[in-house]
Amino acid sequence: MVREDLINSAVSFLQDPSVAGAPVDQRIAFLRSKNLTQEEIDLALQRAGSEPPSASPQQSQVQPYQRPPPQSYSQNAYWQPPPQAPPELPRRDWRDWFIMATVVGGLGFGAYTVAKRYIYPLIAPPTPPQLEQDKAAVDASFEKAFALLDQLATDTQDLKSSELARTEKLDTALSDVESVIGQLKDASRRRDDEGRRLNDEIRGLKDMIPQAMESQKKSADQRLIDLATEMKSLKTLINNRMSAPAPAPRSPNPSAPTFNPATGSGAAAANSTSATDPTPAEPTPTPAAETKPAVPDRSSTSSPYGRSMNGRAAIPAWQLAANKKNQEAKEKSGTVETPVENATA
Repeated sequence: MVREDLINSAVSFLQDPSVAGAPVDQRIAFLRSKNLTQEEIDLALQRAGSEPPSASPQQSQVQPYQRPPPQSYSQNAYWQPPPQAPPELPRRDWRDWFIMATVVGGLGFGAYTVAKRYIYPLIAPPTPPQLEQDKAAVDASFEKAFALLDQLATDTQDLKSSELARTEKLDTALSDVESVIGQLKDASRRRDDEGRRLNDEIRGLKDMIPQAMESQKKSADQRLIDLATEMKSLKTLINNRMSAPAPAPRSPNPSAPTFNPATGSGAAAANSTSATDPTPAEPTPTPAAETKPAVPDRSSTSSPYGRSMNGRAAIPAWQLAANKKNQEAKEKSGTVETPVENATA
């Protein structure tokens, strides 16, 4: 089915004087671009009085019909100027081929020069002089490397020796420090032991002081009691002596020594106080030819209970000796003398 409106528009387009001079192929291509079929194009060409170009069967087979994209066909599009046909390719003569050969030869010579100067030295094997030069450079590098290795070995040996010396010094210092620490530990241990011993002794002394004071108090009380008993016995003895009559004189016996009555009474008093002092007063013998008065002089009597110059009773010699012995014994034992003992002395 043909479209008459499109065919009429194509006929008016083909009859346009500006389009009549264009080749038939271009006009047919334009009509095909306007979405006309081959049948419509043939009808338009027949009506316009133009013969359609004879197409060979091979050409029709090679160029199948391609439907252009749908476009709105307007009548005004036919009045536009037709597109210009591409210009024909210029024909090449010998000059073109000469220019092309010259350009290609220049490019090839340039590539050859570049390859020979820059690429060939990179891929070409080295020459004997280059080998000798490279060998000398390698030998110099090896000598330098060996010198550096020798220097490194020397430096390493020096560092090793210095490190060994420093290690020995450190070991010596550490041994000294350990010995000092051991001595300090021993001293601290001895000090701790001494402190514990002193604490034990102080604790023992603390416990012994009340006992010693108690025993000393008991001893002092006992001595005071003994002293009071002795004083009572002395008082009784003195009263008895003063109240007793003078004895009658007797003839001296040349075969037996005579005793002083005062000395005998002193010996009796000493025997009565033997509980406090174990040393008794020995009697003083007198020669038989010597005669004694009936009443002996009190100032010349040898009784230990004699009186002093002011009339008071003096401390007997035996009591002084006993007191001295007690003081020496206390000094040896390390006990402290109490004020009670000083009073009794």
